[in-house]
Amino acid sequence: MKCIQASYIKNFQCNGKICGARCCRDWRIIVDEETYDKISELDTAAREEIFQHTEWVEDEVEGVDIMVLKLREDGVCSLLDEKDCLCSLQKNHGEDYLTAICQSFPRVTYKLDEDFFEQSMTLTCPLAANLILLPTEPITFTETENVTARAIIGFKKRISRPAEDFFNIQMQAVKLLQDKNISINQRLKNLCEMFYKQTLPDAKFNFQVHAEILTEIFLKTYGANISRAQKKSLRQNYFSYRERILAQVYENFNNVLENYLVNEFFMRCYPCAYSGGEFHNVKIFITAYRILEFSLVLSAIAKKTLNVEEIIKVIYSVNDMLDHSQGGMEEIVNFAKGCNAADFVIKMLG
Repeated sequence: MKCIQASYIKNFQCNGKICGARCCRDWRIIVDEETYDKISELDTAAREEIFQHTEWVEDEVEGVDIMVLKLREDGVCSLLDEKDCLCSLQKNHGEDYLTAICQSFPRVTYKLDEDFFEQSMTLTCPLAANLILLPTEPITFTETENVTARAIIGFKKRISRPAEDFFNIQMQAVKLLQDKNISINQRLKNLCEMFYKQTLPDAKFNFQVHAEILTEIFLKTYGANISRAQKKSLRQNYFSYRERILAQVYENFNNVLENYLVNEFFMRCYPCAYSGGEFHNVKIFITAYRILEFSLVLSAIAKKTLNVEEIIKVIYSVNDMLDHSQGGMEEIVNFAKGCNAADFVIKMLG
């Protein structure tokens, strides 16, 4: 068995006291079959104590009943001991009794073939985000024979080539994204050209159209309903300040943005994260990144500051909203679907 891991994983250690056990809030935590069986084998008192914190709900996708952990009124998992920010299930019975998702998070593990896995971490966890984004050295990848997670995403049917070839294509993309001899914008153009498989059309970038598209996607991502005048003001602010603010961001925090791009590409299993061809996926990847740039500019205007803490907050917010706001991600996917190569150059590759 082969598991390709992002090298930062070996340095991760969960500490709920630092982040306030953020991963134990506002999630639907499924009690998987393995965890259910282990709990069922405990003595009656221990078993009943745990199961009183569970409930059966209907899975909207599968249409079957599943057991989940109850959340308190404030959205906190009912098994969290807030005094020390530790799970009472783990404290009383050991890590083996954690649900698969709790044991695995923030690791994201894909099964590309029977004996080929990829593992990284999501930026949803603040401790993981710091490990991923802050280093000045490039993210590297190592091979191990161990898969240190029980929650595994089957991805064999999604990739368009054998697992080894898919991984090699990902590493070629990572190499482009880590090319410090050129700007990140040029790296994205090179990435686009790599999956377009020919020279991109010689079309002129239209910044006005670019700003209009990002404004619409941003508003749908955050579910904002504003007037036409407010929308125009938002677009104009981005139009006026983008060049100066992004120049400062890239001058001072280039490593953060590079690490973000590399981790997103690997962690989400691009170029096959979404149905459609590989070039289509890269258009989605770049457009989602432009939404991050848009958000960084607006944040800098509003807060009049550009520091690494604020940048990481914006990254966390944008990722969280795109993961949980169907409108924003759906808009990005539809935009990418409706763009041929020339359109994409005009609208996104400035």
